[in-house]
Parts: sequence; C-alpha cells; structure tokens
Amino acid sequence: MKKKLYLHIGMGKTGTTALQDFFAHNRQALGEMGISYPERGTMSNAHHLLSPHIPRFLEDQWQFETVDEWAPVLAEESVGNVLLSSELMAWADEARARKFCAQVSAWFDLHVVCYVRRQDNIIMASYNQQIKAGPQRRRIDLIFRKQMERFDYPRILAPWADSLEPGKVIVRPYERQQFHGEDIRRDFMYHVFGAELGEQFDLHQGNSNPRLSLAAGEYKRMVNCLIEDAEQNGRFNDLLMQYSAEVDASSTSVFSNQAVLSPEQRLEVIESCRKGNELVARLFLGRGDGALFVEPEPSADDAWQGNDLSVKTAASITAYLNREDPELIRQLGHQIEAYRDAMAFQKRQSARFLAHSVLGHQAANPVYRVSPEDAAPIVIGGLGGSGTRLVVSLLGDMGVTFGGELNESLDNLWFSLLYVRRTILLRSDEEMDKLAWLFTNAMRQGLEVPPELKPLLEEACDHDRSPVLPPDLLARAHESLLSVPGGAARDEHWGWKQPNSHILLPMLDRSFPEMKFVYVVRNGLDMAFSENQNQLKYFWGDLLLEGDISPTPVNALRYWVAAHKRMQGFRQRMGHRLHFLSFDRLCVDPEGELEALREFAGIQVSKRRLAELASQVAPPNTTGRFRQQDLSVFDPQDIDFVQQMGFDVE
Repeated sequence: MKKKLYLHIGMGKTGTTALQDFFAHNRQALGEMGISYPERGTMSNAHHLLSPHIPRFLEDQWQFETVDEWAPVLAEESVGNVLLSSELMAWADEARARKFCAQVSAWFDLHVVCYVRRQDNIIMASYNQQIKAGPQRRRIDLIFRKQMERFDYPRILAPWADSLEPGKVIVRPYERQQFHGEDIRRDFMYHVFGAELGEQFDLHQGNSNPRLSLAAGEYKRMVNCLIEDAEQNGRFNDLLMQYSAEVDASSTSVFSNQAVLSPEQRLEVIESCRKGNELVARLFLGRGDGALFVEPEPSADDAWQGNDLSVKTAASITAYLNREDPELIRQLGHQIEAYRDAMAFQKRQSARFLAHSVLGHQAANPVYRVSPEDAAPIVIGGLGGSGTRLVVSLLGDMGVTFGGELNESLDNLWFSLLYVRRTILLRSDEEMDKLAWLFTNAMRQGLEVPPELKPLLEEACDHDRSPVLPPDLLARAHESLLSVPGGAARDEHWGWKQPNSHILLPMLDRSFPEMKFVYVVRNGLDMAFSENQNQLKYFWGDLLLEGDISPTPVNALRYWVAAHKRMQGFRQRMGHRLHFLSFDRLCVDPEGELEALREFAGIQVSKRRLAELASQVAPPNTTGRFRQQDLSVFDPQDIDFVQQMGFDVE
C-alpha cells in the first residue's frame, strides 16, 4: 500500500510560514504520530525546491528537483506518511499541476491541503509582502484590480481537484473565527490528520512573518524604486520592520486591521469574487449557503486613514533610519540625486518626495502655496456631456463666481492650459504647488507672475492637445493669464468648471484642502452613445481601462463605470466635501436637487429664487437615447452597475 503524502500548497499569506516553522520545530512529535516532515528540498523550513512551479526570478538561484528525483527517495526512506509544504505550489499552472499530481500519485496516495483567505485581505497582505521583498514599486490602487484575477480560487483549485479523487483536496478558510481552537496549527492538525495537539508539541507564540506599518510600507515602496541592490534594500527592510514594531503594535500581530485598500475598493474586490467563493464553499466544504468566509465585510462608511505618506511622517522615518544607519541614508541620498529627473515616473516621483527629508531639498527653494482664504473653491467635474454646463450656470446664478478665461461650454481655459494634459500625472508635489499658485493667483489676486514660474507656463502652452485644445486656444489662455489686472475683490464663493477635474482630484485636494467638488453624473447608457468621448479618446482612456480604448459605445460605458467607481473611492477621503449630482434627477426634480446643491455649496438662496432657477431646467432631447440602441453589446455587469447607481436601464 502506498504511503500518504499530504501536500500543503498554500496559499501564500495564509499562515504558511507559521505552519512550516511549526512542522519543522515539531518533527519528532510528528514522527511519533507517523508523519514525516522531510528536510529534503527545504528553504527556510518550506519545501520550495520540490515545487512544480518555479518563479522565473528563482530559476538560476535555487536548485529545484523533479518529482522523479525526490519522490522515490521519500517513498522509500520516510517513516510513515509524508507532509510537504510550499506556497509556491499553488501557483503552478493547470498543465504543471495536473502533471505533478500524476507523477506524485505514482509513488504516493496524494492529498492536497489549501488555505484560502478573503481576497481583499490576501491582496493587501501580499502587497505588503512584495513591498518587503523588494520587487513591488507600484501603488496598490493601480494594481489591485489585476490582483483580483490572481486569486480566483475555483481556477486555482480546479487542476488539483480534477486530478485527485473526491475528498482528497482539503480546503480551509483562513479566518481566526473558523480555526479549530482559534489557531491555524491546531486547525491544520485537526482537519488534515484528525488530531488534537498534545503537550508534546511546541506551540511557539508570535508572528513568524510580521508586516510593515502603512507609513513604513509606503516609504519602503519608494526605496524599492531607488535602491536595486538586494543587500542594501534588505537593510532598509530590516530597519523599517524595526521601526514598524516600535510605532505600530498592530504590525506584529498575526491578524492586522491596517488596510491599504479603501473600504470601497475592498467591497469591489469582495463582490467580484463572491460567486467563485460560494462555489468553493459548496464544492469543498459542503456549505449549502455558500458562505466561505464569515468575517464581517467592510462598510463604505468605515473610517479609513488612507495610505499616503505625509512629508512629516517621512521625515520622522528618515530621522530614525539615520540614527540607526547613517551610511544607508547617505547611499539613499546618492540615488535620490541620480533619479530626481529620471524619465521613469516611479523613480522620479519617489526621488523627489524623499528628497525633502533625506536631502532637506525644499529649504533652499521658494515655497508656493495656495493661501488659506483661497483653499475652498467649488469645482465642477464629470464626463464630457454629463451636464456640467447646466450645473455651472445654475451655481453661477446662485451667486458663485466662475471667473477667468472661459470657452463656450464655460470650461475654465486657464485650468485647461495648466492641468488638462497627460503629463500632469508625472508632476512632483512641488510642481503641482506652483501650478496651483499660478492658477489661483490669476483667479483671485492678479499678482505679477515670478520669473521662475514662467517656464512652467511656456511648457504648458507648448504642449499640443489638439483637437480638443488647439494651440490658438492655449495661446489665448496663456496671454490672458499673464495679463490679469491686480487688486480684484475676492468673492466668498468662487470656483471653476472643467469636466476633466475629476481625474486630478487627489492632486487638487492636496492643493485646495477645503475644496468642494461637484461630480456631475448622467445615465451611463445615455453617455455611452454621446458624441463627446474626448476624455476616453484623447486623455485618460488607458489610465482607467485596460485593453482596447477606442471610442466605441462599449468602451464609453466601461469608462463611465471605471470613472464612477474611482470617484466613489474618494468618498471616505473627502467626506462632506464631495457631492454626486445626478443630472437625470436634476431634470426630474430640479427644486429638490438644487436645494441639495445649495446646501452642499453653503450658499444662501431664497426659495423663490430656487424655484425660478428650477423652472429653467428641462431634460434634453437626448435623454433616454439608449432605448433606441442595441444594448446586447454591453457587458451585463456594466449595465447592472448603471442600475445600481439609480439609473434606468430599460
């Protein structure tokens, strides 16, 4: 009779390190139970060298073994059944997993064990691990949707389950409240071997794989962009882990409540994975209700501190690192000097941000900031064709000043000149401060533009954005911005309208910390058939969408959905300073929507005047145009989202 081989394949970030350390430290106790945990093929107590999946970056670093090399030896030499553990194995593609199962089954009665973690939590934990390890250089908000595809549990489990007899793939949820004895080691032994842990087992307490605090993690991400030497990068890691343990006790706990994703982003992940998780619960755990995880889901209203690193906190971390290892900070300073003007965005941005604390760079330069009395504009943005022109007209009639150089659509051309260009996303905080000062000065004061800021204006004017913003229009805006008369009174309520403002919301919120933002949204199906697709076609399509971004109705709806979800993600950050205004509801109930808009803007307007303004509002003849079109071309999930947002889809 073949010996049994229990193959623990992960997933990574589900307590694998704790389990592997437990197995290694308790080899003798396991042996007394007839279970062998071999040393062969181990790296840091895990059998990574026996994995069918070989990460590309480890191909030339480690000596991996084939099944034909290790299986017959373990089958002959092991006393009793065999337990192997490596989280690399879960990432084997379908063909390799099936082949691996067939080869191992020739020598053993194979059983597979896999722990799964709710996807929002495992994405965040994996991201922190990648930051620690060094390869991760991108912010999580840019990559989390791609990560959702990686943690498709039915797809991951399918080749293993299809290759083995029913019941030989054991799936366990990684949640403390579902662990037997509230401990993953007890849970594993109970559900895999049917054993309770006795006194002969050493249950070392502690976190085998602590994490970086949120601030230290963002600091380390920037270091990853600048320090490629593995030894130096690892030294930063050691010190930042030490810093995290001192300033954030939760970083050393097994289950941390710190979140690098916003509540809205986490809910998006959970909803996207819900059906697959229900399938796993039914197939592998026999749960008819499909409940794989029981941890309460986050609420969109949950408090979230964000994961941006402030200059003050960065300075504190730099000071700590400098006390511990001055030479390391000196090396970081060299890299900052080398990459401050790099073409690569991540390197340049990281170098310029860390320069403030590492080099004390900002002390030598004039500081341009928007003054407190100018920090609370009312800004109107949305997709082109969503009704922003009507909204700015109504707010103007309520008493808000929308000055500056305007086009026929009442878009602020000074803002367009300075901000509506793809390269704006590559600007440093210092440059954004200067642009905000230039714009606000033109809108509110009319002071003479300092010579050191004029090159920024010239650069903006030379940036071709045809056909949306032709050169003659930019030249007009450039000339008028430089010739604003000084001494104008500062109106209490002021602002601007430029639909593209929503893309730049994080930058604008930093420059105008008391800003109130009105996001005008119209039925996404109507918008899909709009002739105005400039944002998608000329500016931001590949920022919000993957794959094809041609201005088709299908992609226009995809862009609408992506933009709307992105704006929802800013609710927690901006709170009462962000107002979603439904153009469709405005046309149906103008008095009610105008009252809500008035209250949001903090303007005093009589009911009689509001009624007069409401009487001017009427739905355009393009309302409901989608009903004359074939909607079968759209992704049903996109249509469902439109309906969830309160719009008609029939």
